[in-house]
Amino acid sequence: MNPDKLFDYLEGKLSPSERAELEERLMSDPQLRRELTVARQIHTNMGNSREILGVAEPTLEERGAVLGRRIAIAFSVLVFANVVFGIYAIAFMKKKERTQLNTEQNRTELAESLARTAAAALPPPSLDVEEIKFTAPVPEQEKLANKIIAAAKQAGGSGTKGLADQQGVLLFAEVPTARLSDFRDSMKKLGATLPATPVEPKAGEKAILQVRIVSAQ
Repeated sequence: MNPDKLFDYLEGKLSPSERAELEERLMSDPQLRRELTVARQIHTNMGNSREILGVAEPTLEERGAVLGRRIAIAFSVLVFANVVFGIYAIAFMKKKERTQLNTEQNRTELAESLARTAAAALPPPSLDVEEIKFTAPVPEQEKLANKIIAAAKQAGGSGTKGLADQQGVLLFAEVPTARLSDFRDSMKKLGATLPATPVEPKAGEKAILQVRIVSAQ
């Protein structure tokens, strides 16, 4: 059969009668069906070729416009990222400064609280507690305080050193009554001034003595 007629059939250009006649022949003619298959394949390839050829290549101006839009979008994204990072950095630095201020404030409050607690834990001299007094230069007061605590331990007791202030250093010594005279002798050897009338504790109890180191005038 003429191939043009097969192509017209595939493109729908045959009249209804011609189309019916061709389809009737296709039902009984295997060779014609093979020819139609080949024609359909060629027709399909030609259609794809026409579609590819029909797509116009972008012009230089169009390519430039596309590239310009891409650059503008990339620049906008970069600017936005920089702005976001700047805002985050500013917020982070402010938070860090607030944290440092809070930390310093907490340390100051803690130091003041400890000082108040220590002051409350060290009662002022009373008539019921014997007070031993030393006079020493400020640079030597720490060393002298350590010697007093060591003497209390040698007498079988213990010593506690309080906070130093402008008036000097205050210590408390707890010594068994049986060794109280030994402790007083040790204080004399270190240069202490003992009270004129020492307080005598009850037998079997530990004596608590206040030892105050003041600055030399």
